[in-house]
Amino acid sequence: MIALSRHLVGSTLLCFLLGGLACCFRRQRAATRHAAWLIGISKFAIPSALFAATGAQLAFFLPASSWFSSLVLKLSALLAAVFPIFPVSFTRVDMPAMRIALIAIWALGTAVLFLNWRKRLRVAYAFLEIPWDDQQQALNRASKRLGLSTPVPLRLSDNALEPSLIGFLHPTITIPKDLSNGLTRTELETVLLHELAHAIRRDNLAAAFVHFLVCIFWFHPLLWLVERRLVTERERACDQMVIASGVAPQVYIAGILKVCKFHLLEPVAGVSGIASSDLRRRLDLILSVRPDRPLPYSPRLLLAALALVMALLPIANGYCEQCVSNGRSAVLHTATDNLKK
Repeated sequence: MIALSRHLVGSTLLCFLLGGLACCFRRQRAATRHAAWLIGISKFAIPSALFAATGAQLAFFLPASSWFSSLVLKLSALLAAVFPIFPVSFTRVDMPAMRIALIAIWALGTAVLFLNWRKRLRVAYAFLEIPWDDQQQALNRASKRLGLSTPVPLRLSDNALEPSLIGFLHPTITIPKDLSNGLTRTELETVLLHELAHAIRRDNLAAAFVHFLVCIFWFHPLLWLVERRLVTERERACDQMVIASGVAPQVYIAGILKVCKFHLLEPVAGVSGIASSDLRRRLDLILSVRPDRPLPYSPRLLLAALALVMALLPIANGYCEQCVSNGRSAVLHTATDNLKK
């Protein structure tokens, strides 16, 4: 319980930090903000206790000098004095019945979420049919526009209420059977461009990973909020890719509005669609994109450094704690020897 509580506290703080950083990237690409939120929520998947134990073992193979141990000890005391909640102390729950009840509630909630997720994914795969020739030709033109060498299959569905991309490793585009009847040739191509953008970005795989964490830590409200934010940013990122490919914003918006006449489908993790709940805001952002101007630079090196720090931070924490423990043991051993003399 203590290890889990510390893991949740550390992951929450880092997720808030990267979320604030994503908010500072308002003028950057939506893909950059999406990556920042994704890195932040990924911290919940890193077992801090295991990484800290690895760092503690490194302290025995690579022992720190005495001044380093003393410095870490002073910093810990300073943080404890400035922030009373650091280091966090938790009350140990010794009641077996309470622990069993908490585990049972967690397991029940996780099982319900996983079963519901599985059911919705099965519906997305049901009753798929081969597309018509004009629909396949529209997909080929869209793939060529984006420079996509690996073909993405296209299927018609009776259950689909909007165009969507299903599948994790080998995605497939599904569209409603009657959708192409209400779209022009160019509008259908722009709709398929959006789904191909999801395939290029591997959005389904990222969404499945995030929803897996949500199912595990369903009791944490921050994960639900971050998952919704990731859906918004990934749709905006695909919109920017479509406009950057040379599609006129007015034509693209016309296709989106006609798709929304079918239905505003609730997003399913692992299924990326074109509809969006924040439709007015999204259309305004599409109109604000200037095709003749390159998209802002994406600070990939900064995001890569943040991901590396996120992985190394628990190791460094375990290393420092063990160094302090070794330093205290050395001082105690020296004092004991002096008393014996």
